[in-house]
Amino acid sequence: MNKELFFVNEEMCKLLTGNQGSVDSIPVPDLYSSHEEADSRIILHCMYASQQPTTEIVIVRSTDSDVFLLLLSFSDAISKLLIFDNGNKNNRMQLDINDLAATMSKRLRYAIISLHNFTGCDSTSRFAGKG
Repeated sequence: MNKELFFVNEEMCKLLTGNQGSVDSIPVPDLYSSHEEADSRIILHCMYASQQPTTEIVIVRSTDSDVFLLLLSFSDAISKLLIFDNGNKNNRMQLDINDLAATMSKRLRYAIISLHNFTGCDSTSRFAGKG
């Protein structure tokens, strides 16, 4: 069975394909990025995956709320069914991002991610001390 794995190292991305003990490495220039945060690079990878003719569903597995909010905000740019797989072990759930996004205006989704950047990102957890 063929296996595929995208390997990211700094700005470069390569597709590693394996079949019967051999591995090939193919550069993927469309996924080269200078983003340092993996959260935002996930969006780039989702957009790329959704443009591939064999892709039916894009599933992102993460426990990070940043990833969830980014997926919600950028769901319009991902043209396939988008699922957020969250949790761990026996306590997991899958959320249909497309359905959730359809219940909100684009303006609201952008406002949520903007507010999250101000109050809930990794370096700032509250309003205290904000002028």
